[in-house]
Amino acid sequence: MLLFSRVLTLTGSPRRVMPFAAEVTGYVNSHSSLQLSCWAASFGYPLGTVAWSAIVESQAALVGETSKLLGDDGYLDMVEKAADLVSAPGQDTLREIVYGAPGDPPPIGAVSQVTTAIAATDRMADALGWAVEIAQHVEGVIGAPVAVLTELFGQLGGITWIAVQPDIAAADSSRGKLAADSSYLGKLVATKDVFLPGSGQVGQLTRIA
Repeated sequence: MLLFSRVLTLTGSPRRVMPFAAEVTGYVNSHSSLQLSCWAASFGYPLGTVAWSAIVESQAALVGETSKLLGDDGYLDMVEKAADLVSAPGQDTLREIVYGAPGDPPPIGAVSQVTTAIAATDRMADALGWAVEIAQHVEGVIGAPVAVLTELFGQLGGITWIAVQPDIAAADSSRGKLAADSSYLGKLVATKDVFLPGSGQVGQLTRIA
């Protein structure tokens, strides 16, 4: 299974940005087989960042559905109408899920913490093993699932962890539990020479549609 994401940084009043993001989500969900969810970045991304994501079976399935939308005048009219909101080129990512079974879409207001790092190419097997091990450990500490994914495109060696909480209070609670877990902090030492120094990044998003 694959996780497709399209990330855009939008400018302008939230009175236009958020309704547009929700409108796109609803239109795609009603005019394709994609089950799209929309997320607004809160920390770790440029202000105004919005991400749409969907689980797909394959790249071929994704291309089939997006090709239909690119021939849909209603979809194209909606995109053109909000062209002035887009401040920079967007980016599509495609990640393979290597650990964690996709479940039902999280509720509106759910909070997703996305952690990324770049593995050394000659330590990829070690990095993936550690990635799953730390995900399982964190699951035990916070009581919520953590998915592990690999980047299919972009910089070689990209690994992503995604943990979704039902709301911001749960996200705060999980953060506190990890901070108090000495074994978690100790496991981070094992990343030396496995991941590229300084490549780790953490971001947070909230589901808005």
